[in-house]
Amino acid sequence: MSVTERPDVVRFGHGSRVPGWDDAVDLTKPPATVPDPATTPVPKELRRTIVESMQKYPDRHSAAIPALHAAQEVHGWCSPEAITQVAAVMQLTPAYLTSVATFYDMLVTEPKPRNDVFVCTNISCSLRGADELYEAMLAAAAEDPDVGVRSFECLGACDMAPMASVNGEYIGPLTPEDADTVIDDLRAGRPVLPAKQLRSRPTADPTPAKAVLFDDIDEPGLNTLEVYRRRGGYEQLRRALATPREDVLGQVMDSGLRGRGGAGFPTGRKASFLPHGDMVKYLVCNADESEPGTFKDRELMQKCPHGLIEGIAIACWAAEISTAFIYIRGEYELQGDILEVAIGEAYEAGLIGEHVLDSELSFSLVLHRGAGAYICGEETGLLDSLEGKRGNPRLKPPFPAIEGLYHGPTLINNVETLSTLPAIMRMGGGEYAKLGVENSAGTKLVSVSGDVQRPGNYEIELGISSRELIYGLAGGTFPGREVKLWFPGGSSAPVLTADDLDVPYDFDSLAKAGSMLGSGAIIVVDDSHTVLEVAQKLAKFYAHESCGKCVPCREGTNWTVKMLERIESGEATPMDLDLMASVQTQIIGNCLCVLGDAMAMPIGSMIEKFRPELDAEIEAARLRAGTGAAEDVAPVGNADEFAGPLPVH
Repeated sequence: MSVTERPDVVRFGHGSRVPGWDDAVDLTKPPATVPDPATTPVPKELRRTIVESMQKYPDRHSAAIPALHAAQEVHGWCSPEAITQVAAVMQLTPAYLTSVATFYDMLVTEPKPRNDVFVCTNISCSLRGADELYEAMLAAAAEDPDVGVRSFECLGACDMAPMASVNGEYIGPLTPEDADTVIDDLRAGRPVLPAKQLRSRPTADPTPAKAVLFDDIDEPGLNTLEVYRRRGGYEQLRRALATPREDVLGQVMDSGLRGRGGAGFPTGRKASFLPHGDMVKYLVCNADESEPGTFKDRELMQKCPHGLIEGIAIACWAAEISTAFIYIRGEYELQGDILEVAIGEAYEAGLIGEHVLDSELSFSLVLHRGAGAYICGEETGLLDSLEGKRGNPRLKPPFPAIEGLYHGPTLINNVETLSTLPAIMRMGGGEYAKLGVENSAGTKLVSVSGDVQRPGNYEIELGISSRELIYGLAGGTFPGREVKLWFPGGSSAPVLTADDLDVPYDFDSLAKAGSMLGSGAIIVVDDSHTVLEVAQKLAKFYAHESCGKCVPCREGTNWTVKMLERIESGEATPMDLDLMASVQTQIIGNCLCVLGDAMAMPIGSMIEKFRPELDAEIEAARLRAGTGAAEDVAPVGNADEFAGPLPVH
């Protein structure tokens, strides 16, 4: 078959792969224009919401996602009429807003049912029967035009797997038998399975041995300012404001705290990179917790939002920052609502705003809700999204500390990192550093999910045995099952095996074992699952979430999915595994951001550690498909270190 005869590659409907993404520009079309606000009718309430959103940001473009959310709420979807109305109020072109709307999973540009049922089908939920739940939910909804059931990538609730988001309400664990009840409750307008809703779910370990962040985390009302202050809340902010900025930053450096979002960079040193002087600097809290297997920040924001706000205020004081944002993933509707209330309470109490607690600190804080895109967890993709664009990563350098949000110096930290700052001020940096082990100081929130009996968030002192985490705290595998493989740092971490269970859970030990601590999310896979099914889930997720900006990631993730499908269909040979392993090495280190690496590292490690099982899977699939033994297949080409992968027909 010639190149021109090959069928079009099927693209995933996300990022740059929306229909027409690779069509040439039609230069005969007139240039895009801004709708005339005088002749474009806009519902009064929608106009007010859009104007209020624009007033929150230094640049009106940043209100694009909030405005599209509001328009979708009014019209039911981002229709051409809805986008035109937003464009008229924001004085942007409909083309610009359409480019934004087509990037994000939660913004839809086709008519959709009134009710949304998102069934998470990613790794952790899939291990616990999500695919069967999804089929049952589809059958229960049948042809009801008011109920839209769709599979969704990780919703950040792996502790209640399998689960679903029903009009934003997280519910789980669910069984296929629950599907009829979910749909019946939804149709009747009743609360859907109240006993299984996330809002009433307790923390997995309410009394951790070394409690820093989870100390009485389930106390009723802790999400309110009254209870938080009764427990000593904001006293560490008061102490910080009475301390010279450089001394506060010194305490953070002395603590040895490393970023809890994945990279593990020293927090104090990162803040020190920001330039000094009279200029506008920004703080962005990365609450776009989208890594499959990770759900710790969700629990902190839901149960102790003022702890995060106090940490942000301390960071703003230490780094001379006047404008702060929390970028929360759009799926976290409950947590976003709780944060909105907490921010309002803090403003009213003078804990945010001008001259906080009668000090020199003045700063603003805005909660910005995303719209469903894993890539926005990457710090520069997050910045582009916060500026009202598609969430495409930026080329570095310049790094955000020098040129970040709105081209200004920007400090980016995640929820857990910032929430730890009040504890460091209370204990002192030196005392905090005594927790944990060398080069991995402090406690860590670890999300454990998958094939364990007690999934959930656990606060541990860094350096404990991974076996203690999986078998002690999380209850281990189910009776009669053994650990086959586990991800120590979320789905992007190279996998480890049962032989690695005694590796200490800290940054350096996991790196020496060939993996990484990452975001602190353990996904356990037992021996009832094949490596192939896990690899397919993983690769499809990253192919779907690739923004498409750079070739190694866009094509490499999609190509890996097709190669894994070849194994399942009985078309592959052992040479395909060699090629696939080679492609993973070519992806790593050659992308604009680490999304491509996030797929390549675990896929490469699975091929390396489970090659015999994958070889056997190839033979079994070929026998099922009737394509003959792999050893009878003649090579169709040669590849060396300078050649790309053979074409997948």
